[in-house]
Amino acid sequence: MNLSSAAAAQAAALPSLGLLPPPAFAHRSVVIVAAGGRDLVWPQERIASALLQRSGGRPVHLLLHGGARGADRAIGRAAHQLGWRVQSLAADWRRYGRSAGPIRNRLLLEQALVEAQAHNSPAFSTSVLVIAFPGGAGTASLVQQARRWSSHSPVPVVVMEVPPPFSPEPLAA
Repeated sequence: MNLSSAAAAQAAALPSLGLLPPPAFAHRSVVIVAAGGRDLVWPQERIASALLQRSGGRPVHLLLHGGARGADRAIGRAAHQLGWRVQSLAADWRRYGRSAGPIRNRLLLEQALVEAQAHNSPAFSTSVLVIAFPGGAGTASLVQQARRWSSHSPVPVVVMEVPPPFSPEPLAA
């Protein structure tokens, strides 16, 4: 079973697994902004599965990511294999220095809002879904900005976090 047929099977199984779309997304399509840490090394199938679960089977118009090594690039590859349109927006570290990451995150959210508004109509509504894989300060900055924007955005903005895998630590004696 290749990734595309596995993705279709997973999407079809979402309701039977109790993974229904959140009420805020009922009857909507989505524009996704996804991010995660540079050290994230998950199999592409696992990333694709997490993307599918959080999109809830809704049509995805575009997935935006920051293009950094690690999670961002892996997210882009997984989304591309799912047949989604993918756009990368890298931080301009030379121009903005340490501010480049937060500026890039703001630009990702702005682009997502523009895309979502372009797909809205009286009969069809598009939301922005921010999917945060395990990461560091950059991912946390994106999540924080998205949550701030959600209160005054012209389209719904929802943040969903992908938890790190469970790895039990041995108990101290």
